[in-house]
Amino acid sequence: MASLSTRKNGSALDMEGDILPNGIKAEAFPRASTTETPELDYISSTSESDCPQISLSKRGGTMSKAKAKRARKEHQRSTSGQQASSSSLRPAQDVMNRIRHDPDLKVSEYVVGYKDRHVGIMEKAVENWSVEGVEEEEFIPLHRIEYFRRTTDDHIVWHREQRIDEIFRSGVSGES
Repeated sequence: MASLSTRKNGSALDMEGDILPNGIKAEAFPRASTTETPELDYISSTSESDCPQISLSKRGGTMSKAKAKRARKEHQRSTSGQQASSSSLRPAQDVMNRIRHDPDLKVSEYVVGYKDRHVGIMEKAVENWSVEGVEEEEFIPLHRIEYFRRTTDDHIVWHREQRIDEIFRSGVSGES
C-alpha cells in the first residue's frame, strides 16, 4: 500500500512504490522539518544490496537526479573493479615513463612510432624523445604517438588503434 503525503502547496504526492524513469523503485519517508508540512526524501534502491542508498530530496536539499545518476554509475564502475580499468588503455605518456624509468626495461631497445603531419608514420628512439626544450618545428605532441616497438624482436608492445598494451596489461591485452 502506497503512502499518501502532501507537498508544501497542499497537493497530494504518492511516490512510494512507483518506478522512477531510471527503473529504480522509489520509497518515500517523511523527514523532520522546521516547517509545518513535512518534506519527503526519495531513496533509490536497487536489486544489489551492497549498492549505496542515494537520497534524492524533492526540494533539492540533498542530491539532484543528475548527481544521483553519476553516483550510481561511479558505484557500478568501482564494483566491477578490474574489468572497468582493464578495458581502458593507459596513455602513451605512462608507457613512455615506464620504459624510461623501469630498471627491468632497457630504454635503448624501444622506439616510438608517431604520426608526422606531412610524411606519415615516423619512428624515433625513446631515449631521444623529448617534449621539453625542443624547438617548435621539432616538437611532437604525445597524442600523435601510435605505438611503441621493441627493436630486439620487432615486437609492438603498445599500440593505440589496436589497443595493445603489454607494458601495463591494459586495453585488449589486459582482458582474459
